[in-house]
Amino acid sequence: MRIRKQENLLQERMTHLIKKPDSFAKLKVLGEVARFDVSGLPSIFARKQKRFQRFRFIYPAVGQRGKCVRLFKVLQSNACSGNCFYCANRKSRDFPRVTFTPEELSKLFIQYYRGQLVDGLFLSSAIIDTAGKSQESMLKTLDIVRRKYDYKGYIHCKILPGTDESLIREAGGLADRLSVNLEAAHQRYLPRLSPTKDFSGQLLTGLKSIARFNRSRPLKAGITTQLVVGAAGETDREILSLSSSLYQDYKLWRVYYSAFMPILDTPLESQPPCSPLRELRLYQADFLLRLYGFSPEELPFTGEDHLPQGQDPKLAWALKNPDRFPVEVNKADFWELLRVPGIGRISARRLVEKRVREKITRLAQLRDMGTVVKRARRFITLDGRFYPSSKETPVDEKGEQLFLWEEL
Repeated sequence: MRIRKQENLLQERMTHLIKKPDSFAKLKVLGEVARFDVSGLPSIFARKQKRFQRFRFIYPAVGQRGKCVRLFKVLQSNACSGNCFYCANRKSRDFPRVTFTPEELSKLFIQYYRGQLVDGLFLSSAIIDTAGKSQESMLKTLDIVRRKYDYKGYIHCKILPGTDESLIREAGGLADRLSVNLEAAHQRYLPRLSPTKDFSGQLLTGLKSIARFNRSRPLKAGITTQLVVGAAGETDREILSLSSSLYQDYKLWRVYYSAFMPILDTPLESQPPCSPLRELRLYQADFLLRLYGFSPEELPFTGEDHLPQGQDPKLAWALKNPDRFPVEVNKADFWELLRVPGIGRISARRLVEKRVREKITRLAQLRDMGTVVKRARRFITLDGRFYPSSKETPVDEKGEQLFLWEEL
């Protein structure tokens, strides 16, 4: 009995509940922990976004044509009943636990929106007691934002694992985007991250449910998921094979890759962080799968089934396939042009349109259409003429521009 009382006292200390904090004190806590849901540029570019980090709960996502979209990104609550090994909100971790009421969170968001400090809302939550109860609280917030305050803008709503389909349909009527975090690349890896969750029966089922809703009533910004990278021992090949099947089977808008970062007072606090460069390479390979016509089998994996870190995947593929080059710019079709390092979707489209009117014979013409000539010149001919580079290996650039033309 004494041991049980000691355990109860310890649990009370660990939950560390704040008594009657004001809304801004809650926002400081719940905005901070919301950053673990990613929806913007890879972390390797995050240092360039510091101008948006005056408030940690204002998150710079990427909108159309590179425009920054400032999301009010917050949790409804961080008082979680789950105990995921990597998560800042796990129930056994000692840190402040706070919860917004739907009324105060909706009012707070509208204040920032009307003050022109944010452009949209990204709402998630830890699970208190049950997924349904927590999801209902989130939906009440969204309902107030939409109906009471007549907000017409962008909302991204997380669907919590185990949420009933009726609540998913309700969320779909209020949000522009729905998402479910799969977290792991396969069932065998999930116990290393979240021992109480079930990959197929819970997480994948939730993703199937929002995909089903999106097919019947297409969402403005579609559906997404997120994977934690580098904590469970998964390979890049396994991650991207899953992503490819998700794009094909469930018509996802995006898969987000979240580089693992160890958090104090969690079971994985001593595990090394995932390299931001690995996260970037996964995003670059993801572009090849979604938009450039590549299959997972074509991606240039190493013998350990990881992407090469020294070169972006498209460049690595080109160097491994010299028989596919050089490509004649005036004759190659759109998809052949997309395989050329330094030619993206926009520049390829411009090239196809331009050559209808005139022959392309100069590197300057390519440059004017957005081609990165110093990368492309080794892999192309212009009207039969080859323009070799003086450098043996093309320059590997991190390619931030690629992400700036994405939507959220």
